[in-house]
Amino acid sequence: MQNHQSAGRSRPLQPSSRAARPHGSARFGRPAAVLGFSAVMVLTATGCFGDSRPAPQETATALAGAISAGDYSTVSLTPESEDVPEQLTEALADLEDVDRTVTVASAEVDGEDNDRATATLTVDWQLDGDDADEDAEASTGEGPGASGEASSSPEASAGTGSERTWSYETTAEMRWDEEAQEWLVELAPETVVPQLAEGGTVNLTTVPAERGSILDAAGEELMMERDVAILGLDKSHLEADDPDALADAARQVAEVAGVDEDAFVAQAEAAGEKAFVQAITVRNNGDTEIPADRLLAIPGGRILEDTAVLAPTRAFARDVLGTYGEPDAEQVEASEGELEAGVEVGLSGLQATWEDHLAGTPGVQITIDNPDQPDTGASGTGSSNSPSTTAAASPTAPEGPVFSTDPAPGQDLTSTLNRRVQEEAEAVVAASDVPAGLVALRPSDGQVLAAASSPEGWPVAVSGSYAPGSTFKVVTALAMLRSGIAPGDTVQCPETLNVGGMVVGNYDGYPDASVGEIPFSEAFAESCNTVFVGAHEEVSAADEAEAAEALGLTAEPVTGLDSAFLGSIPDDSTGTEHAANLFGQGVVEASPLGMATVAASVAAGHTVRPLFVTDPAVEAPAAPESGVTAEEAEQLQALMAGVVETGTAEMLQDVPGAPVLAKTGTAQFVADGEDLAHTWLVAVHGDLAVALFFNEGLGGGHDNGPVVRDFLTAVEEIIPSEG
Repeated sequence: MQNHQSAGRSRPLQPSSRAARPHGSARFGRPAAVLGFSAVMVLTATGCFGDSRPAPQETATALAGAISAGDYSTVSLTPESEDVPEQLTEALADLEDVDRTVTVASAEVDGEDNDRATATLTVDWQLDGDDADEDAEASTGEGPGASGEASSSPEASAGTGSERTWSYETTAEMRWDEEAQEWLVELAPETVVPQLAEGGTVNLTTVPAERGSILDAAGEELMMERDVAILGLDKSHLEADDPDALADAARQVAEVAGVDEDAFVAQAEAAGEKAFVQAITVRNNGDTEIPADRLLAIPGGRILEDTAVLAPTRAFARDVLGTYGEPDAEQVEASEGELEAGVEVGLSGLQATWEDHLAGTPGVQITIDNPDQPDTGASGTGSSNSPSTTAAASPTAPEGPVFSTDPAPGQDLTSTLNRRVQEEAEAVVAASDVPAGLVALRPSDGQVLAAASSPEGWPVAVSGSYAPGSTFKVVTALAMLRSGIAPGDTVQCPETLNVGGMVVGNYDGYPDASVGEIPFSEAFAESCNTVFVGAHEEVSAADEAEAAEALGLTAEPVTGLDSAFLGSIPDDSTGTEHAANLFGQGVVEASPLGMATVAASVAAGHTVRPLFVTDPAVEAPAAPESGVTAEEAEQLQALMAGVVETGTAEMLQDVPGAPVLAKTGTAQFVADGEDLAHTWLVAVHGDLAVALFFNEGLGGGHDNGPVVRDFLTAVEEIIPSEG
């Protein structure tokens, strides 16, 4: 997680009922037996009890602990009460995982009958799991109503304690057992929750909070509630005993919806007899063609209207914005208790990283349902737990909630995305026949203006990990500059170079005129592999890792997006592995986001940290001890200018506006026995740094160059490079 967030993330409460809410929810802490005692309960064991009979204080204390823990095995109960603990377990199932504390306010013997006593208890249910421990500590002193005046209605003190603590007073009746020489508790459901009758339940439901929106850099909503149409099959409109008709209808619905027919038939057959089986959800914005006539002509075919949290389009900045909804079974299992089936939550991207910020706090409602008692709507003014009055005055459930809190809406999140630049980036990757990723960020402040990937499900742009090929020579060039070489110094560029048995050559088509003794600037512009591999003795793995860090290529970035990956540059490689690393092969890896950051650091003259969020602010990590300096950046800028002026990216001379700086790259890899190549290009144009990656291609100049030229030309009209 980013360090702007708390150490633990709690999910928002979702609408539920006792029957529907999964037990073991991570929202609430486990019950904690925390007891508090007030000064008024200090009684003596003498006086009216004589010297041998104990005061009822000890029994009241045990009962308070039993209610706190939900375990009544430590309390002596009357024979009539033996079944009540089981009843309470069922009645309080919705509150099973809610921390509660019980304070003994008083425990006194009846002034007219020494064999009877009454304990007054204050019960606090901490409905906010994050504050449960603090609430428990705060309530160990004198509780609300410690004066001894008991209130049988939970409503009477619902507003006491913290805003999300349900507090009330209740009474417990005890009678002295002469044979056992102890006080027995006449336990009843209303002992724990006033107005709860035998067979009744205490129901906890939640009122969802309005979720915050993700905004673009201009403050306009990007990800928000949008209208959708849900296409599916309503089984209640089919004959329940006709499986052939069900299968036939399901296949027709699947065909119209464009989903897998066999899978949908199986889903429909497994669903309940009256279930609506969802096939697909589509945007209901007027632009999406919804086959309503065809679907509604199918027996059971149905369309439901709803809303969902969505981006402007399905693909729009999906890597960054992420998704929001109900997790599938695989996600629930992989979350190790963080996610629950049926509970909507941010599942990826900014939606997941900033879940707490966006979600807000849901409201809570607690109601009492006594189905076996007449519903009079009375709020109740009192109750008694004594055998003599219980049958005659069974508690009636109050009308409406006994406790409630209003939901607190989530907060909006301002991203760095520029909608128009993002649209241009989306167009680039959508036109690619192979997986692709493009990132554009602003060197002056590190804000990511666009990050686009294709195909769907391939998070290439912000978390892809690939060999960066010759674009990594920008990093190696910095390490070489630091080792003492200058751009104008002469270097050796042989056709091939043998390093420990690894023979490295230059790419096909490398110009013959640039072989042999050439200036280092020419070796960079033409991308001579042997020059950079040949530096393996002067540049150590630690030097290379330090240069990568100086240019922003860090393994643990703080960007405001948890899934962001920049690069992995080992500082302990040796031999041929280290030599291969120097020209972007070996084991070094980077994402398009990482390589765009490298280009941005060169443009800015200092180490750039990429950012996806501006509000709330993301705490900045410490700057690297050996960040790129303005002088070093100026040298790297000159080297990258040469790539466009005379080297492998001459096509970028056609981009209007400020001169373009660039570096091309190609990284060979083997897949299924076939030799293939990743292709790269990084570029700087005014206050814009860009990285474009194609998973397969011939070369960075050949494949990526023309695309970057067109992209920069289009963006020039949005963000002038010489503004």
